[in-house]
Amino acid sequence: MEGNETILFVDDEEYLAEVGKEMLEDYGYEVDIETDSARALNLFKADPDRYHLMVSDYTMPGMKGDELVSQIHAVRPHLPVILCSGTHLDAGQVEKSQVSKVLLKPFDMDVLISAVREVLDGGVSG
Repeated sequence: MEGNETILFVDDEEYLAEVGKEMLEDYGYEVDIETDSARALNLFKADPDRYHLMVSDYTMPGMKGDELVSQIHAVRPHLPVILCSGTHLDAGQVEKSQVSKVLLKPFDMDVLISAVREVLDGGVSG
């Protein structure tokens, strides 16, 4: 389940971003975290080929996760994305935003690591 890919991890709760980073780095991934959607978008745009995957919270101030996904896909249409949410998302929202997988919060390390590997290996599902 280990990897060597680079992941952009976006969550407005700094603690959750740090925990996600630590969990993923423990499995060999390189992780950049951001707690602001607009800054995450700017970070991505500065070097869009750096990232193999984005993991983003859905509910964030300013730009929500699905809007961030849209902006990211305007630059790199096929970048895999895992969207995380504390509530169930409308299937139409998820499909429209071209999300690879949705994780419901709270989730544990095994769920996150498994989802990341599945999406990176091309096993895309809702």
